[in-house]
Amino acid sequence: MKKILAIGIALIAMVSCKMDFYSSDAMTSSSLKENPASAVYTTDGIYALFKDNLEYKGTAEAGNTYLRHLFQLAESRGDNVTVSGYSEDPFTSPYRYEDVPRGKNKTYTWWMAYKIIYAANSNIEELNPDTSDNPKETSQLLGENYFFRAIAHFHMVTLFARPYVCGRDLPGVPLRIGMDYSTTTRASVGEVFDAIVEDLKKAIEYMDAGSPRGDASYVSATAARALLARVYLFMGDDHLEDCVNVCNELIDSAPAYVKGVYPLTDLQNYPKATWASKETIWCVHYINPNDHPSPEASIGAMYLCQEYSTNGWGEWYWSDELIELFNRYKNPDGSCADNRFNAYFVYKWYPATAEWPASGMPAKTVVLNNGKQTVCFPVPFENDACYTAHVAGLTPNAAGDYVFTYEGTEYTAKKTNVNGYTRYFIDHNFTGDATFFGGKTPAYIRPDIDETDGWAFRTNMYMPYMNTKFSWQDGQATLSSPVMLRWGEVFLNRAEAYARLHNDDKALEDVNLIRKRAGLPNDAMFTTGNMAARGYESSLDVVLDERRMELCFEGDRMFSVFRNKKTLDRRYVGYHPFTTINYDDPRIALLIPDDEILTSGIAQNDPRSNNVATD
Repeated sequence: MKKILAIGIALIAMVSCKMDFYSSDAMTSSSLKENPASAVYTTDGIYALFKDNLEYKGTAEAGNTYLRHLFQLAESRGDNVTVSGYSEDPFTSPYRYEDVPRGKNKTYTWWMAYKIIYAANSNIEELNPDTSDNPKETSQLLGENYFFRAIAHFHMVTLFARPYVCGRDLPGVPLRIGMDYSTTTRASVGEVFDAIVEDLKKAIEYMDAGSPRGDASYVSATAARALLARVYLFMGDDHLEDCVNVCNELIDSAPAYVKGVYPLTDLQNYPKATWASKETIWCVHYINPNDHPSPEASIGAMYLCQEYSTNGWGEWYWSDELIELFNRYKNPDGSCADNRFNAYFVYKWYPATAEWPASGMPAKTVVLNNGKQTVCFPVPFENDACYTAHVAGLTPNAAGDYVFTYEGTEYTAKKTNVNGYTRYFIDHNFTGDATFFGGKTPAYIRPDIDETDGWAFRTNMYMPYMNTKFSWQDGQATLSSPVMLRWGEVFLNRAEAYARLHNDDKALEDVNLIRKRAGLPNDAMFTTGNMAARGYESSLDVVLDERRMELCFEGDRMFSVFRNKKTLDRRYVGYHPFTTINYDDPRIALLIPDDEILTSGIAQNDPRSNNVATD
C-alpha cells in the first residue's frame, strides 16, 4: 500500500499546552462520529500543527516547525534578503537554488502539510451541519477544515511544482481529497489548483452560514475569500476577473481603519499582537512561552540578533536594492519617508544586555561618525557570491559625489538622477557582469557607524541591516504570531489583477492607497501620466514594486515575480550566485523529499544534477 510518508496510518499524539489543543490526528473519523463535539478539539489541533515541533524520524527540534520552514523556503528564494554565508540551518541550499533532496526543512514541511490535510479530511468526512445539534458551529468548523485542506495543498503545489503559468498539465503534487490513501500519484498542477478553488468556495459557503470563532487567530470566511483571491492570481489571465470580484466583495466590507494612514507607532506595534489588529485577516497565534521554546528557533531569529545573549541569529539582512526602493522618497531631514521601512529597519546592535529595556527597543540610538558616510559596492567572491566592499569616513564633494580609494586605485561614486530618483554609480565594472547596470557598479551610500562607542556594524564583509517584522511579542526579541493573510495583500491582489487587465487607473488607485497608508507624501503617488518618468513601463511593474515593499519578508516576492512571467534579479550582495532566474527555470520547483520518493515511488522533479547540493 502506498502512502504519503505513512502519515495516513501512523498517528502521532500531540498536545499543545495551555491552549487545550488536542491531537488533530489522534482521532479517526469513526471516533468523531461517536463524539461529534470533539470536532472542536480536532479542528483546534490543526491550528497547532502549523506551529508545533513534533517528533519526526526520532527527533524533535525546536526550530523544526511548519511555519518557520514555510516562511524560510518562500522568502529566502526571492530578492529581499541577503545571507552572510553558509549556515548550519538548512535554508542555505534553497536560498542558493541548490537543492537537497533530504533537507529536513523540506521533508518536515511536506510531512506536516499532508498531516494537516489528513486531519482536515478526517473532520470533513464526518461533520454535517444538517444533522448537528448546533448547525452554525458545525458549519463553521466544516468551513475551517476545507480552508486548511486548501491552504496546505496550495503551499505544496507552489513550493514543489513549477509555476501554474508554465502549464496546467505539468506534474503537481499528490492531491488528497477524502480518506482514500490506497495509492499515491502526482496530480497535475491544474488539477491541484482546481481542487483548491473548490475547497475554498466550500469553505466560504460553510463559514458564511456559521458562527465566527473569536479574533484573527481563527480562520473566517474573510480569510477564505482572501486566500481565494491570491489563488486566482496564480492561475493566469483567465481568473483575473474572478480575483477582482472576490477582492471587491472583501474591500466593500473592510474595516475603515485599513484604508487610512498607518502611524509609525501602529506599524512598530503590529508584530507584538497581530491577532488583535484590524489589519490581520488570519495569523497563527503563538502563545509565550509554550510556543516559543527557543528564541533561536523562530522566524524572527534569522532577522534579528541580540548580542551578548541568546536571542536570535541575525543571519538574514535587507538586500541593498530593497533598501534603495524604500529610500526613493525622503523627508526634509534626509530620512526615509516610508513608515514601513522606519518601523522595521534596524542596524545591527552590539550593546550590553543591560541596555535593552523590556519594551524591546534599544535604550540608545545609532551613533553616526560626524555625519560621514560609507560607500558600499558589490565585489565577486567564492561560490559565485558577491560580498560588500566598503570605504568608510567619507564626505561628498561639491557635486555630491564620493571620491574614494580602493585597493590603491581612486574611484568616484557619482551622484546620478535615475528616473527622478538619486542613485550612485561607479564607472567601473567590479561585478564582471556587463549587463548589470550597463557594466557600471551601483554604490550604496550608508551611514558610517562609530564603532568606538560599543557598536560594530560591518561583519563578514556585509552591511547587516536587521528586521523587526517578526519581533517583540511579549517583549521577546524573536517572537511574533506570523500573519498568513492581511488587508494590505488584498488591496495589492486587486491592483495586480487590474494591472494585468490593463485597467491602469484602478491599479494605481489601489497602489496609492497602500502608499498613503505608509505615510508617503502626495508627490509620491502614481498616475498614468508620471509612471514612465519614474522608470516604469507598465502599471504592473508599479504594483510589483509596491508588493515587494508592502509584503517584504512575508514569503510573497518569489511567487509574485514568477507568476507574472518576470525574471528574478538576484544580482546583489549575498551568499548566493550573482545571477538571474527566469520564471520557467526548473529549479523553482523544490525536489520532493527522498522519504516520499522511496515510500510511494512517485516521480521526482528534474534532479538538475549540476544544481543538487549535498546534505
